[in-house]
Amino acid sequence: MTLQLRIIHFFQDHATNFTNTLAELITILGEEYVLIGILAFIYFVYNKQAGERIAYSVFLSLCLNNAVKGLVRAPRPEIVDPTIIPVRAETATGYSFPSGHTQTAAAFYTSVGFVFKKKKLWIAIGILIFLIGLSRVVLRVHFPIDVIVGALLGIGCALLGSLLYAKVENSKRHKFLLLGITAVVFLPFMFLYMRPTYEDMEIYRDFYTGYALFLGFIPAVYIENTFVGFDCSSKLSIRIIRFVIAMILLLGIQMGLKLVFPQQSIFFDMLRYFLVSFVGLGLYPLTFKYLKLR
Repeated sequence: MTLQLRIIHFFQDHATNFTNTLAELITILGEEYVLIGILAFIYFVYNKQAGERIAYSVFLSLCLNNAVKGLVRAPRPEIVDPTIIPVRAETATGYSFPSGHTQTAAAFYTSVGFVFKKKKLWIAIGILIFLIGLSRVVLRVHFPIDVIVGALLGIGCALLGSLLYAKVENSKRHKFLLLGITAVVFLPFMFLYMRPTYEDMEIYRDFYTGYALFLGFIPAVYIENTFVGFDCSSKLSIRIIRFVIAMILLLGIQMGLKLVFPQQSIFFDMLRYFLVSFVGLGLYPLTFKYLKLR
């Protein structure tokens, strides 16, 4: 038995209801609904430009993570060793390496750190990334190497994404050149992972939905920057209302369309995620002047 399997078995052998529940609560801090909520708050309440920068870094990380997963095709721990019983397995989709949960959390929270630049916040972010990564091993859905590499890639994406976006965010032309180049870089994977049936493509679903989120982000930013141009200098009460409506809209699209759209369709999965970013960050701000939320 390899060292990594021994580590997972150690956590499994010493697991209790308390440790499993605690690990699940920690891992939730790296899941999409929590991250969407924090991002929406920053975007609509604190600083729109900072929200754009964080969103770009996270979308870059999502695309990279799932592109690498599809290339490496590493099996999950329970596939390697059937005696391993994962917890919260519904959050462990696709291949195992690198950990998407850890990488996304690392990219997101590191990007937040670049925005606020507070020493105490950086300490909290470092602890949080470590705990989210550890929770994936404790829940037996990832090998230690998955979370280590995921954390490093996430931090790297946050650093690169924040640096690149900061250089272009004051020039619409350069901004959309960056977004277009990023979309083109990951476009080949759309065709590389294409399979004849949904069952064959499902293992790559996270790449398609992550890429769709990014594709929706591009026209959303264009619409907001060109036709709206809101800022976060308005009264706090207006910004809070803006945020609350945004969350209702985003969650409504994410969960509501899942019930309406046909199941087992990569196209409709992509469409739903495309609409989350396109409507939430683009079409919704268009209504600000009518709702008096600008």
